[in-house]
Amino acid sequence: NPAVSMPESARIRRILGGDQCFVIVQDLFLTETAELADVVLPAAGWGEKTGCYTNVNRTVHLSEKAVDPPGEARSDLDIFLMYADAMGFTNSSGKPLIGWRTPEEAFDAWAAVTAGRPVDYTGLSYDKLRGPSGVPWPVNEEHPDGTDRLYADAVFPTNTDDCETFGHDLATGGTVTETEHRAMNPAGRAFLKGAAYTPAHEEPSEDHPLLYTTGRTVYQFHTRTKTGRSGDLNRAAPDAWVELSAADAEARGIEEGDWVRVASPRGAIEVRARVGNVMDGAVFAPFHYGHWEPDADLGAGHDDANRRLANELTMTVWDPVSKQPSFKTAACQVTRLRAGDGPSPAPTTTASAPDTDRPPPPPQRRPRATQGGKPTTSTKPPATPHYLLDPSQPAGRASTSSFAEGDL
Repeated sequence: NPAVSMPESARIRRILGGDQCFVIVQDLFLTETAELADVVLPAAGWGEKTGCYTNVNRTVHLSEKAVDPPGEARSDLDIFLMYADAMGFTNSSGKPLIGWRTPEEAFDAWAAVTAGRPVDYTGLSYDKLRGPSGVPWPVNEEHPDGTDRLYADAVFPTNTDDCETFGHDLATGGTVTETEHRAMNPAGRAFLKGAAYTPAHEEPSEDHPLLYTTGRTVYQFHTRTKTGRSGDLNRAAPDAWVELSAADAEARGIEEGDWVRVASPRGAIEVRARVGNVMDGAVFAPFHYGHWEPDADLGAGHDDANRRLANELTMTVWDPVSKQPSFKTAACQVTRLRAGDGPSPAPTTTASAPDTDRPPPPPQRRPRATQGGKPTTSTKPPATPHYLLDPSQPAGRASTSSFAEGDL
């Protein structure tokens, strides 16, 4: 949902809403980005389609369709195939360019092209993935049951002849040439690069004396497309806010729950203030909140829905290597607009908790405890579980975990 999640939101709206590009959005919901699109393709969600997911630890899981998608919604694969067929794409033999038609056929085609690569799926199939758990790649003849831990022999695929690219200069983004890489004699060693400190692209000034940074709250994910539709999660963090320190709040005459204007050289938001535990000179705003509001029974009707988009203030600057936008540094000013009618909607149970060292505000302004679902519980195993495919653990050792089959 880039209309909410990308930096300098006004610029993103101009791009997506302008005539210079034709925008197609494929999504489950009519997001702020979908509202700007020329064409919206309704997509199937999790549980409405079959496919595989690979976790960050390389574990591949099969998720099988449980229910049909509603209305005209289609799976990503079906939309992809419908487009290819409608365009009449063919290969050099005149046959359809896309030769596979089902999720399983697409998976088998992907597995075939991974042969011999670090991410080798050639030993995986839907039948294998229907076992009791996921399987970590690589999976091949050498590792038929997968690989829990890579590089257990401390040899890494860094040899110049094995590499497809050779790295970058972390400060400039300039590419390392093959000759430069070969001169470093990698010999299977890992490369750990350090980067010197570079100042932020925008420093505080007389007009914008505070540091502005954005981030997350534990109760919402990304732009709330799904978490905002969960009653418990939305009650825990129903609306946007901005956090500033007690000293910065006092200097501006701001109390807990006051409506404030936060402005940078690019834009501004108007939200309620949480006088919290951020460092002096810093301001934090969660980026989750666009103008979309959930149904009334989940807490719709916030006065700031069109004035709370945290990325109105951020900059169009990105890391030269990763291309990740610089969401964390900007300069801003905070100005009190008016008194609030209660505490800010910020959670009290996370890093957004109010400042407890400060004299309490009047009773009607005291933040209430965050309201959400029931308290969660967790179980700590008495010893490290045994992982069958971990070469650092003795083979055949019985599990010492207290987890039973079916536990999460």
